[in-house]
Amino acid sequence: MGVKHSDLVRQILLAVSPFGMAWPNQTGALKDQTGRLVRFGLSGSSDIIAVIKGRFVGIEVKVGRDRQRQNQANFAAAVKKAGGLYILARSVDDVMNALALEGLA
Repeated sequence: MGVKHSDLVRQILLAVSPFGMAWPNQTGALKDQTGRLVRFGLSGSSDIIAVIKGRFVGIEVKVGRDRQRQNQANFAAAVKKAGGLYILARSVDDVMNALALEGLA
């Protein structure tokens, strides 16, 4: 069995934190005290949001056979169009290599 999604998210957060600020970005839904479903977060937004050297960085983390969904691809396109960096990562190395290519690490 490979690395768990939550473990890889934590590893990436630790790796990028010396270069700027980064935090996990959660989306989903929960029931409130009345039983009503309350959605939170932006559907399709990346697992990690970072700001490095003043630049927005969205990092979508995938493990195993996970694939990018259409709403995630739409978010990636919006980030890139706005001048941000979007990284689809299966490892810490994927992230560090992408940051280095952009002069952010």
